[in-house]
Parts: sequence; C-alpha cells; structure tokens
Amino acid sequence: MSSAAPSTAADQQRTAHRRRRQTKPPVTRRSAIQLLIGVLIVGAIPIVSTVRILQANALRNEQARADSALSDQLQNGLRELGRLGDNASTNAHDLAGSPVVQRAVITHDDATLRRVAGQTPGLAIYRGSRRVAGHAAGPGVQRSIWLTVNGVRAAKVVASVALGPKLSARLTRDAPHGRGDRLLLTRRGRVLGGSAFATKGRIVRLGGVDYRGLPALVPDAGGIRLMALRPKRVIDATVAPYQARVRYAALGSFSLLILVALLFAGPIMRLLGDFRRVSSQATTDSLTGLANRRTLDEELVLEWRRADRVGESLAFVLLDLDNFKQVNDTHGHQAGDAVLRAVGQILLGGVRQVDLAGRYGGEEFALILPETDLPGALKLAERLRVALEAAAVEHAEGKTLRVTASFGVALKDNLGSADELVAIADEALYAAKRAGKNRVVPDPEDARAEPKRPERRKPKKAAAGKKRTTPAKGEI
Repeated sequence: MSSAAPSTAADQQRTAHRRRRQTKPPVTRRSAIQLLIGVLIVGAIPIVSTVRILQANALRNEQARADSALSDQLQNGLRELGRLGDNASTNAHDLAGSPVVQRAVITHDDATLRRVAGQTPGLAIYRGSRRVAGHAAGPGVQRSIWLTVNGVRAAKVVASVALGPKLSARLTRDAPHGRGDRLLLTRRGRVLGGSAFATKGRIVRLGGVDYRGLPALVPDAGGIRLMALRPKRVIDATVAPYQARVRYAALGSFSLLILVALLFAGPIMRLLGDFRRVSSQATTDSLTGLANRRTLDEELVLEWRRADRVGESLAFVLLDLDNFKQVNDTHGHQAGDAVLRAVGQILLGGVRQVDLAGRYGGEEFALILPETDLPGALKLAERLRVALEAAAVEHAEGKTLRVTASFGVALKDNLGSADELVAIADEALYAAKRAGKNRVVPDPEDARAEPKRPERRKPKKAAAGKKRTTPAKGEI
C-alpha cells in the first residue's frame, strides 16, 4: 500500500501537468502581440489617411477663400487705378482743347506751353518725339491726346499718374482687406520703391515672409502689375483650429480602436487558436505529432504525380512495431502511448525535411521518401530500425521498455499507381514479420551488393521486382 500511494500521486501529478500543458494557448504571446500590432497598423492607415485628406481639404478651402478675397481687393485696386487714369485722360483732353495751347502749338510758343503745363502736375507736351513742356510722372499710368493742325499731328499732350508706395498704401487702405493683406505695385520682380521678391506658383516671398498672391496687369502702365498679397501664416492660423479638431477626432478614433482591439483580443486569439488546433488535428496525429493517415494518402498521391512528371524516384516505407500488443497488455495503454510518442520522435529526427513521416494506423507507421532510390530507402530504414532497437522508453511506472519494428520498403519504379506501391510495401512488411521480425525487407545486405550510388538518388530501373519477393527462411 505504501509503495502504491506515491505511484498514484505521481500519476495524478503527471496527468495534471499534461492537462496544464494542453490548456496552454495554442497562440503564443508574441503572436498575440504581433496580431494586435497588425490590427492597429491596419486600423491606423485609414485614420491617418482620412486626417491628411481632411486637413488638406481644409487648407485648400481656406486658400480658395483667400484667393477670392484677394481677387476682390485686386479688382477694387484696378478700378481705382482706372479712375485715376480716366481723370488724367480728362486733364489731357481739356489741355489739348484749350485755345491757348492750340495757338501756342501753331506759333511754336514753347514758353506758353511750359507755363500752361507747369500749372497741372503730371502733364507733358511733346512736339514730335521731343518733350517741350511739363514732366510726365514715371513710372505710372499715362493717357495721351494728339493735337492736329490741318490734319497733321502737331503735338501730343500726355497726362500721367505716378505709381509708387504711397499709392499702394492708399489702395490697400481703401479696399476691404483682411489682417495682413497688402496691395503692391510691382515691375520686373521688384516692388515699386521697394525690394525684390521671388514667386513660386501662388507663393510670393517678400522680405523673408511668405504670402499667397494674385497679380494683375495695370492698363496703360508700361508693364506694371498690381499684386494682392495675404500672409501664408494668416491662412495657416485660420485653418489650424479645424485641423486640430480633426487630429483630436483621429486620436479619439485610434484610442477607440485600441480599446476594441484589447477587448476582442482574447476572443480573436482563442478563435485563431481553435482554428489552428482544428487545422492541426485534421492533418496530424495528436499522440505522436506525425502526419495522420489522411495526410499520408494525400501526400503520397501528390508525390507520385510529381515523380511521374519530373521522372524522379519515389520510395515508400511501412513499419510495424513488434509485439506491441504485449506492451499494452502488460504495462497498460499509457505505456503504449509513451512508446508510440518515442517512435514518433525517432522517425521525425531520422528523416529529411522533404520526407514525410506519419502514423498509418495503430502501431503502424509510414515514410514517404521523394527523390530516393531503393538502396537509399533501405539504408534509411535500417538506420531507423537500429535507432528503435537501441531506444529506451520510460513509462509511468518508472520502468524502461524497449521495442523493435519490422520494415517493408517499396520503390515506385514502373508501378502503375500509388496503391500498388503501398501494397508492395505491405507485402514486404509481412515478409519481415514472417522472417522473424526486427528486420528490413528487402534486405539491406542485398542492396550493398549492387553498385554503390549516392544515397537517395534516382534509381536504375530493374531491381524493384526482385526486392518484392519474400526472403528465404535462413535470411535475415
């Protein structure tokens, strides 16, 4: 009784440990974190894109409003310049219609012309191309009237309006304008009476400050332009509150996304774990971790077709544990399970990555060996047989068990189907059982008598038929 109690306690402890191991989440914490980060990234992409689009739209809308306001200011300034030009034109017309001026032009009385022109600023009189009286304001808006005598142009009266910083300031003051708006008169990249400026699209850089500007040509001004400007910082400051609200909304949406991700992370991970577990159960044997019968059948058909297509060899091995029923009857099914798990580990460690080891059913296992000839398959089978024979399996009672296995090897060669390949391997397996178990059929010793070739290479077509025969009684 005293010896049985510790054993029972040990069994219960191992069972509890096994249950704890099986209840571990099938998805690791690292995978969960990676999934969470992936969900956040995928969710953040549309949020960031929406924020950028909304902010860009807000900026474009504000720029459009600024352009509309600048256009209005520009039109007001041009109308005022046009009014000043019309006044100058009226002055020129009145002077040209004066009898005094006409008589002085006919009599070439330049002194009278100078006296009359000096009374009105911005008036000049030209005889031909020579200025004889007055001074034309420049640069500025100019209007001219010709005096004709007997149908011949005898003189030209020019009235002008000076353009400069003072007029620009008056135009800005008189036009409805926003904070920081300016109207400037420019020519050839310079402000009249001021410094040079640079333009890039709608952006004008003047005095180290960026403006959004709209230009317009001033009529009768010799290429002078009127430019309406609004500081870029004013536009940015106007749209900044809306952009800030958009950012706050995006931050709230992203926080909500994180909260939802954290709330649903557990169910999602459990769902993924269940999916992975179901997928694994559909393809692997839960006890040994090897491929199950269904996977073996499907992979054998695929490898058979591939070998047919590329002309490579294909070997198939069936192995059955010897006297396994005695293990279950003598030591119990837990000991039998321990033996099966140990066999699965040996098979997994003894094959290549391109090979497939699986549990064919009960204590029977199978190996699919692509690109493997008969000598190579026999050598692998013999190596696994020796490894199984040397393995010691400890079971719950603390005892050590040793098992052996019989192997049947078959080669695709000229066979017609995968079923025939399995049937030949099965015949060889039963031949190994009848010959005394714990052996490989065909015998690897016979394979050594053949010319040496690299292990698991394409076989020469011939030997498969001989290997299918049952060995004589005295052979191993």
